[in-house]
Amino acid sequence: MHDTRHAAAPAAADLPLTSDDARTPTNAEAREATNDENREAAAEHAPARERKRDKAKRGGKRLTAFAIQMAFLAGVCYVGNAVAETLPISIPGNICSMVILLTLLISGIIDDTKISAASNFLLKYMPIFFIPAGVTIMTCLPLIQGKIAQFALVCLATTVMVFAATSLTVVLVSRLQRYAHAKREGRPVRLRSVFTVKGID
Repeated sequence: MHDTRHAAAPAAADLPLTSDDARTPTNAEAREATNDENREAAAEHAPARERKRDKAKRGGKRLTAFAIQMAFLAGVCYVGNAVAETLPISIPGNICSMVILLTLLISGIIDDTKISAASNFLLKYMPIFFIPAGVTIMTCLPLIQGKIAQFALVCLATTVMVFAATSLTVVLVSRLQRYAHAKREGRPVRLRSVFTVKGID
């Protein structure tokens, strides 16, 4: 008589999967799912990383351009001081530097856009450069005691004169730049029109 117990029992591999077994992934499937999730997360964060990288590159380029412009202005100041020392008359080095920079701008050798970053920065924080002069005046108060009214009058008058001279200089320089630009384009313009009320169109 044959023992049919083993023959009747189905093999473990032939047993149907239960609902619990169907929800349990194998190790290979779990690794594949993890890899898919990692790839999706990397794809989502890739544009953000690229934007940050591009922003860092643009910031580096702006910083490099700003450093070059500041170095150029410092070089102009150095040349102006050297020229002032060789002149037979006493002229401050900063005045010579401004004349040199004005000549470069009017002649078109240097375009104003090439130094706009450094110049805008210096103009924005220009009041800081007056702090040393103000501190010097505070230390010299004993010397002007009893002459405060005269000192204030001189400060007021010179301030108005500086404002007027600065505005006229800006107008004159802009007209000279337009004159030089018109000459390069071949338009018929006269130098005396720079000094007229109407100016150059």
